[in-house]
Amino acid sequence: MDEYDHSDNPSHFDKNYLAYPLSHIGKHHLDSGNMIIMPPSALNHLASLPVSYPMHFRLQNTITGHHSHSGVLEFTAQEGFVLLPTSMMNNMQLESGDLVNIKNATLPKGTYIKIQPHATKFITLSDHKSLLEKAFRDFACLTTGDVVVINHGEEKYVVNILETKPSPAISLFDTDCEVEFAPPLDYKQPEKKPVADFKGKRTSDENKSTPGSRDDVDIMMKEYKPFSGIGRRLDGMQVPETDHQSVKKSKRNESSMPTDHDGKPMEKKPQSSTVEEKVNGEHEGFKAFTGKSFRLGG
Repeated sequence: MDEYDHSDNPSHFDKNYLAYPLSHIGKHHLDSGNMIIMPPSALNHLASLPVSYPMHFRLQNTITGHHSHSGVLEFTAQEGFVLLPTSMMNNMQLESGDLVNIKNATLPKGTYIKIQPHATKFITLSDHKSLLEKAFRDFACLTTGDVVVINHGEEKYVVNILETKPSPAISLFDTDCEVEFAPPLDYKQPEKKPVADFKGKRTSDENKSTPGSRDDVDIMMKEYKPFSGIGRRLDGMQVPETDHQSVKKSKRNESSMPTDHDGKPMEKKPQSSTVEEKVNGEHEGFKAFTGKSFRLGG
């Protein structure tokens, strides 16, 4: 016998009811969350049992075995019936009039919830933290594997409950939970452009240079040095280079080189290497969706 099997234990609540959605009685405003409406006889039975408060229940589809957990909102349903939010009906694959088994359960206070929104738009909302806190006030508990709907104005955001701690079902009453986001279902990781493609394109472009092209002109201009001839005297002898000219030329060459913090000349790296490092740096700096967390009620 598992912890929820109370069929042979008169000190526990264990009843079967016909399940219907809350919309069946026009109470659409109660459709958010996971609070159910039970018949008055259920209250009378529960009052005679040593149940813990606030009350939690384990609900199970008697045909498929799908289950979830809930709290109770009121005891005003017609005898033999139980009214559930539409999302709970969907989680347990219940159709109107299907039989559902309900047992009372004791759940530990939740400490951790991992959720997965179906739409990335939910994560981009500036107030998604306060939105979650407000929405979870309508939930007595959460069950791993459930899919819940969070209302925000005219928008409805669907969220998967991927994990709960310290157990697969937790109570949300008076608790301080850490909430973590998993990547949304529609999230697509940005594509990375291979460095090889970039280098290949650059090499291909360089190979397209033809005689007389702009590239050749640039090369010629770089090689051209104005006033680089050798001075000669009237008698035809070469003019010797003075120390002043040598020093000036040396300083000019040094000033054209980049220096480090100590003022020493640095070796200039090839342009292709600089481009490659930049592209590599961009890839290393990129981090895919890593999720984020916060404390519910904290």
